[in-house]
Amino acid sequence: MKTFMKTLKIFLSVYVQASGGLIVFGLFFAYGIANNLSFSYMGNSSETAKKFIMDNFLGEIIFFILKLVVIYAVLGIIFGLAGRLILNSYQKHVRGKFFSMKVQIMLNSLISFILYLPFFMKNIILYPQVYMNGFYSKSPVFKSVTEFLTDSVSPVFFTVLQIVFLVLMTGIFIYSLKNTAAAIIEKHRKHIFRYSVPVAAAALAATAFMAFNGDSGLNRDENRPNVIILASDALRPDHISANGYKRATTPNIDKIIESGIDFKNANIEIPRTFPSWVSTLTGQFASTHGIRHMFPTSRDLNRNFRALPELLNKNGYETSVIGDYAADIFTRIDLGFKHVDTPYFNADHILYQAILDAHVFLMPFLTNQKGLDFFTFLKDSAYFCPPELVTERIMKYIKNTKGKPFFITTFFSSTHFPYAPPYPYYKTYAEKGYTGPYKYLKQQIIALDNQKVSKTLSETDKRQVNALYDGGLHAFDREVGRIIKFLEKNGLKKNTVIIVLSDHGENLYEGKLGMGHGEHFRGLYATRIPLIINYAGLTDRRKDIKSLVRNVDLAPTILELMKVKNTFTMEGKSLIPVIKGTEKQSRFAYGETGIWFDNSRKNGLFFQNQRIMYPDITGLSMVDFHFDKQVVLNDNYRDIINMAKHRYIFDGRYRLIYIPLQDRIEYELYDTEKDPLAENNIASRRPDIVKRLSKELFRWVTRNSDVMVKNGFIYPLSRY
Repeated sequence: MKTFMKTLKIFLSVYVQASGGLIVFGLFFAYGIANNLSFSYMGNSSETAKKFIMDNFLGEIIFFILKLVVIYAVLGIIFGLAGRLILNSYQKHVRGKFFSMKVQIMLNSLISFILYLPFFMKNIILYPQVYMNGFYSKSPVFKSVTEFLTDSVSPVFFTVLQIVFLVLMTGIFIYSLKNTAAAIIEKHRKHIFRYSVPVAAAALAATAFMAFNGDSGLNRDENRPNVIILASDALRPDHISANGYKRATTPNIDKIIESGIDFKNANIEIPRTFPSWVSTLTGQFASTHGIRHMFPTSRDLNRNFRALPELLNKNGYETSVIGDYAADIFTRIDLGFKHVDTPYFNADHILYQAILDAHVFLMPFLTNQKGLDFFTFLKDSAYFCPPELVTERIMKYIKNTKGKPFFITTFFSSTHFPYAPPYPYYKTYAEKGYTGPYKYLKQQIIALDNQKVSKTLSETDKRQVNALYDGGLHAFDREVGRIIKFLEKNGLKKNTVIIVLSDHGENLYEGKLGMGHGEHFRGLYATRIPLIINYAGLTDRRKDIKSLVRNVDLAPTILELMKVKNTFTMEGKSLIPVIKGTEKQSRFAYGETGIWFDNSRKNGLFFQNQRIMYPDITGLSMVDFHFDKQVVLNDNYRDIINMAKHRYIFDGRYRLIYIPLQDRIEYELYDTEKDPLAENNIASRRPDIVKRLSKELFRWVTRNSDVMVKNGFIYPLSRY
């Protein structure tokens, strides 16, 4: 009983001292809970999804909210005690007497709120995207505050305020303890002097040791080169400034191109992240390795993919993949990497993100590396993916490779939809005075439940979306520069193969192509990627190669560069003969669509009227509670999705597109040299080219005997 009373007394004492901060953060919590009632995620909501969540995840919701309560309480206590320190100092040394308890609580609340404001306002400027759903869109006043801060105030201003507050509180704290501190120093003066000298000497010695020996374990053996892939999601090569783009988006990538090999016609198979990366690292097409969309099942994933990292592990390499947001695929599949530092994605994490999205007043303390370590699901946030955090982890990993050669795949997301780069990149290329809906990111609502939600964009809006994309590209380029400088500083650049890459491209409102990737195959923007290789052993000056190449060709190329024997079966071919000019046989690029997320025909987009229809993503997917609650494809739709796929074949100039409909097959043929926007279908005028390419396309799709061609349709066959 005595222990209980003592604990209760301590609790009440802390509560009284920090009551103002607890009141403030209690109100913040209430605001977040009110916002949670909307049940939206990334601007999307569905009645079906709401019911499913409440039926299956109510316990997880309650537990997670209780965790948030603890965080709010801890922060309330911290700010409340800081406010109390300032208030007591004023009452003792300025006013000379204390206010009533009621007034003290009110003043403590006010001071706590004032101390909090610089954190909140600074974070709005740095990452306005995380405040879009829970703050910016909730009130015209909140919208105006956000726009004023991001347009007119530097985050440095609030950093200075934070420093001033910290110095003030430190001074008050030291002053309040001066008599106690003086007594302690006087009593232990001899001991302090006796131990301070050896402690200082030890600290200096440790610092010197780290400075002189910190990089002694790095591999600089030119016979065993390191490899680092610097990739950004949805990166378009024509937005790289060295390729003639109108903006100076990529000064660091430009330098890599100046002394490297730039493949001008590099193509991917499926313009979706998951299958594209598996194809790149296995050297196999998706219809061979089996990952053909973003929601593979446990049966799809639990197999031996015989990918590049596994082969390099056996040859003494340290292998790692490091990334943010869009790199969550690498935690869902085993491609042989020894070290995987990427987000995780499952239904729980989607739910936690949706809940936390509303608790905007916690964000200043979570949008940093410590916050990511505490709430790991935030690594998968589309709104918070500052590329500098990825770079820090990359450099840390390289330092820990202990003399072994390394193969590192890095994957940044700042160019991925919703194009949400941090400060200052969201406004680097934006038009001054823009006040439209895409000021900080390209919010998009998918037509779930077959509702019409699309909106016609103005030309100003389209320019703003491109500005956000280019800002994300510029942010990625800055990190490329930091990594290159790190390699140079540590003597690693000369023996490191540097590859700039992407998983797919992006349509950005060119002609009638729309925005996004994976919905159709008109134009080249969604399937053409940058492929740049910089290595002292290949060339020391810029070399542009216009021959058609594919992402499946990269893995065998890397193995040949590293002089590692390829014992795996790969469909791609090494690019070394292309680089040397000894290639004798031309290549074809092939592809297929993944899953269409939005299948509504109410939006008036051309490709939505060229489909064998199936349900939208809420009907197609399911949560596999026996597979760690991963979101997977419902097997009932596997065959119709495979049959409904659009497919393409590309010979470097002509692209033939196979489009299955309910009652017929349509073909579109485009001369990409004369018609890059795919505005003129010449299939009826060039039947000879259609025949030649369709024959090769059918040869390719039937090579694994998992489909049959009948009456022009490609029918999937069961293969388990």
